[in-house]
Amino acid sequence: MKALRILLALGLICLLTGCTTDNDSPETNENVNFNMISTNSSIDQRASNQAKESISQHEAVTAVNAANTDEKMIIAFEIKHHKRFQLANITEDFQKKMDKEFPNLNVDVSSDKKLVLEISDLEEKIGKQDISKKKLKKEVDRLIELMKDKT
Repeated sequence: MKALRILLALGLICLLTGCTTDNDSPETNENVNFNMISTNSSIDQRASNQAKESISQHEAVTAVNAANTDEKMIIAFEIKHHKRFQLANITEDFQKKMDKEFPNLNVDVSSDKKLVLEISDLEEKIGKQDISKKKLKKEVDRLIELMKDKT
């Protein structure tokens, strides 16, 4: 009988310690996936780099991609799966924040996975300097149209 009590107590202790959550350490966003685009090229991407830096600070963001022309910027991001219920609010907050930060640019924000991939490819082309300003403008316009068609 005494052994049963000890076994039960040990089982209860293991259950209680195993099911506790460790909220002592603050959640950091050190592993947000985004690449800074080189500003050495003839196409200035400082605005998109700044936007990516700003959006990556949000705790729910796992990846962010952005590209800009002289007049427009398009941003796509991914969030943690358990935050998908708040996706509309997060997107709206990012849109307001980017409109405030970049009043001289027409900024469009999306969480569409296809746009994340398309903008990632566009970032690679910009980084490798495989795209002209004219083609970049056309591509950004195409992506904005794609985004508007989806919504």
